[in-house]
Amino acid sequence: MTHNTLAKKLFLLTVLALFAFVLSAKAEDAPGKKLFLDNKCNTCHSIDSQGIAKTMASSKAPDLSNVGSERNAEWISKYLMKEETLKDKKHMKAWAGTKEDLETLSKWLETLKTKK
Repeated sequence: MTHNTLAKKLFLLTVLALFAFVLSAKAEDAPGKKLFLDNKCNTCHSIDSQGIAKTMASSKAPDLSNVGSERNAEWISKYLMKEETLKDKKHMKAWAGTKEDLETLSKWLETLKTKK
C-alpha cells in the first residue's frame, strides 16, 4: 500500500468517525436543555419528547414538546421576559439569567417540533 493510499484511507476513516459522532449527538446534549433543567423550568413544564417530566405534578403549565411549531425564539424570549402575553397572561416568572442564556434556551425551545 502506498503512502498516498494509506493517507486517503486514514482521512476517510477520520471523516466517517466524525460523521458518526455528529449523528450520535442528541438533543439532550444541547445547551438549551441544560439551561431548561438548571433553571428548573421543569418544575412547571414537561417536555415529553425530551424525556423531561415536570416536578410539580399539580402544575397546569403546558408540555413544550411542540412549542417550536407554534412560536419562534424571538417570541419565546419576549414571553420569558414578560414582554409578551399568551391568552392575555404573562409568564409566571421573569427570566433571571443572562441574555445569552435566554437566547440559547429560546433557540433550543424553537427546535422542539413534534406531532401530537
